[in-house]
Order: sequence, then structure tokens, then C-alpha cells
Amino acid sequence: MRVETVPTMYGQDAVLRLFNFDESLLNLAHLNLGDKHRKEIEEIISHPRGLVLVVGPTGSGKSTTLYSILNGLNTQDRKLITLEDPIEYSLPGISQIPIDTTGGKSFADGLRAVLRLDPDVVMVGEIRDQDTARTAIQASITGHLVLSTFHANSTSAAFSRMIDLIGVNPIFSSAIRLVVAQRLVRCLVESTKEEYEPDDATRAYVKRVLEGVSDSVVLPDLDNFKLWRAVASDEFPFGYKGRMVVMEQLVVSETIQKFIRGDIEDVNPDAIEKAAKAEGMLTLEQAGVLAALRGETTLEEVGRVI
Repeated sequence: MRVETVPTMYGQDAVLRLFNFDESLLNLAHLNLGDKHRKEIEEIISHPRGLVLVVGPTGSGKSTTLYSILNGLNTQDRKLITLEDPIEYSLPGISQIPIDTTGGKSFADGLRAVLRLDPDVVMVGEIRDQDTARTAIQASITGHLVLSTFHANSTSAAFSRMIDLIGVNPIFSSAIRLVVAQRLVRCLVESTKEEYEPDDATRAYVKRVLEGVSDSVVLPDLDNFKLWRAVASDEFPFGYKGRMVVMEQLVVSETIQKFIRGDIEDVNPDAIEKAAKAEGMLTLEQAGVLAALRGETTLEEVGRVI
């Protein structure tokens, strides 16, 4: 159990997080990723160096994704070290180092020390400041695979935020290999969910969101599709059970590198997203709508979360 409290005018405001976790579940195979997403991640982490960022708000499952990647890399011939504030799960075979940032320490201080311990893979709990960002980038081009989280709403916003943090940096363009943005949406209960005919406004919305998606994505007939709604039952009072991850995955190509290097002057999230979509990336909203069309969640849940 992880508890956060703060004194307010009329008493304590408290949030409790319950961790009831089986380490064997920390596996990319159990994250319900599409084949394309999983192959892209596996291909990039098979390389000995580079920077991989997972972005999203608090509670979007970033740590679980990173731990699953670490578990996949955890072999006898690799040395893995993590810097965490705090350590959420204990992983056998990995050196996990707690960093108490409230005491004045920073991830950058720990990272510089860790790089002298000859690691192959380093996970930095979060990139929060310029010093940590620069140190992580330097580590990722000197023979280390660096994994970290970063607060941004989308993959394209992560690039513009990082450029705001460290400036236009050619080394960053050669270091960053993959950015994953994610959210968690509730899953419909298969036995109680109910199919329905969407209205014209909903059909128009789905068509607009999915306009121009890659030819590799299998789409239903957008003029004649159905959706599902949650139906409450005694066992599942909200009509949902469990959560699934919705991902936006941006593999850094030569085109995206031009934005980071400053070869293209107009570095804004919309321009980066447009370039990535042209290369086949699905946005969070598109991935969420596709999950709703498959009957895995509802369009209302996608709207609430994404």
C-alpha cells in the first residue's frame, strides 16, 4: 500500500494505492499490445544503446510498462540497474536503488554514480530536470540502453517539452529511439456488454478520428458499424472489469530527427504528430476508438480518459 497525505483546512486528504501484484505478470506478452507495437518495442530494446521514454499522466501504467520491458531484458549476460523514487515492485536479478528526491538528491546524481558500475541497461524513474535529461542522453549514446518516464500528454508533446527543457540538441536526436504515450481504460465485461446503433454524430466523429489511418490497420465498415455499452450487474456494478493499456508509439525516424536537430524550424506538437501519422503512427485517440470498435471498451470511456 502506498499512501499520500496532505493536511487541509478540515483534516487530512489521503490517497491510497493498493499494490496486489504477481511479478510473473510483468511481461510484454501480458500487456495486451498489438503485434505491431510489441514488435517495435522488442526490436528497439534488442539494441545495446539508445533512449526509450514512456510518457503519460500519473496512474497511466508507465511503471508497469517499464518493469515489463526490464523483465524481458533480465538475462544472465546483462547487468540492469534502476533508480526509483520509490521502488514500487521488487524484481529479482536487478539492482534497484531508491532515490529520495525529497531529501535534496536528484536522479542525475544517482545516474552519474551508476554509470561507473558498468550497467548494460539503466532505468531512471523519471526525467524531471535539465541535468537528469542531459545525463540520460549522454548515457544512452555511450553504450547503455536507458529507459525512463517523462510527463507529457502525447509522444509529440514529449519532444517539444524535452526541447524546451534542454534546447535543440543534435545528440538527443541520435539518442532517442522510441517514445510511448499511454493511458489505461476500463474493459467491458464480455458477458454483460450490450451492442447498440450509434447516432449520426457519433458515426461522424469516428470517421473523422480514423481518417487517414495507415492501410495496415484493419477497419470495419465506417458507414455501418455498431458500438458497445456497459451494462451493470450484481457482480460488476459498473459493467467494467479490469483495465487495458491504450498506446501511441512513435519510433524515431529520420524525419522526426530533423525536428529534434532543428533542421525544421516549426517544432510544435501538431507538426511532429502530422509527420508521425504520415509514417503510420496511430494516435492515442485513434487507438482508443479502435478498441471501442472491437468491443473492448466504450467510446464514453475513451472520451473520459483520452
